[in-house]
Amino acid sequence: MTNALSDNAQKIPVVILAGFLGSGKTTLLQQWLQWSLEEGMKPAVVMNEVGEVNLDGQLLPEDVAMTELLNGCICCSMRGDFSLKLYELVQSERPDIIYVECTGIAQPMELVDSITEISLYSDVILNHIVTLADASHLAAMLEEGEKPNRKLMNLLQEQVRAAQLILVNKADRVNEAQLEAVQRQLRAWNAQADMLVTERAAIDRSRWLDALRTGDAPTEQEAKPGCASGHHAHETVTVWTRAIPQAVDSERFERWLLGQPSNVYRAKGIVTFTDTTKRYMFQYAYRATEFVPIMPQGEVEDVIVMIGEQMDVAELERSFRDICQ
Repeated sequence: MTNALSDNAQKIPVVILAGFLGSGKTTLLQQWLQWSLEEGMKPAVVMNEVGEVNLDGQLLPEDVAMTELLNGCICCSMRGDFSLKLYELVQSERPDIIYVECTGIAQPMELVDSITEISLYSDVILNHIVTLADASHLAAMLEEGEKPNRKLMNLLQEQVRAAQLILVNKADRVNEAQLEAVQRQLRAWNAQADMLVTERAAIDRSRWLDALRTGDAPTEQEAKPGCASGHHAHETVTVWTRAIPQAVDSERFERWLLGQPSNVYRAKGIVTFTDTTKRYMFQYAYRATEFVPIMPQGEVEDVIVMIGEQMDVAELERSFRDICQ
């Protein structure tokens, strides 16, 4: 079977499709599923709807495995359900790639947190976040004299900030001045992401392949002896994953976590300490740590996953090697 993701056979990449209701997510998903099938891949989909019926799911190919989350948002009240559904999908279908189409009210950073948590005990890895912005909708929100809904504007900003690829969709519904204003606003929120102006969410197939390849494993030069690692230096959201090769001192480890800069939002993982016989599941968020003793079932390696914005991966590598010694 041919596979567009040639360098990451052990991990199943997850691509998040974010954006407001009606921005074109399902249209984009249909195209990407078709291309996945044509490449000989086995795609799967997690679809989230706020209502009781998933109408968009009826538009997808019948031979694509799909799991549904209805009556809620996967980034907040349904996070536990999302984690479970994603894990079950991986175990039952063993897909080559998973697309997550989230409801228009979802905040991608919360999904990033859930996916990285699942990656601790399952063969998934966050690969790419694509945010679709409805040009006509955003232009109306930016029009002089119209007071935008602050909550909606903040939500859209969060969706844009998390993206590696922004599609300014439905560009045919605005004039040139409106389109320029929309692009300026999107760039103010995220200056690093790739941005494409689209109609009907149509992009070149090569850009789809680029999105899939973003999560490739590090090269031999990036992999450090004695500490297997991988990082995904998305220009805005950075997810850094590192195997912990040996037991570490608990006080040094906690000091290292608490000493992370403010652009490190969260960290989690499993660790073994030299000064105790127990293994721990740990979490770091908002300048606080939590360690819970665990007895993992099966073979589960010690690992750390960090999430942040524009993290200094080289400095993380250096400081982590120090506490591994």
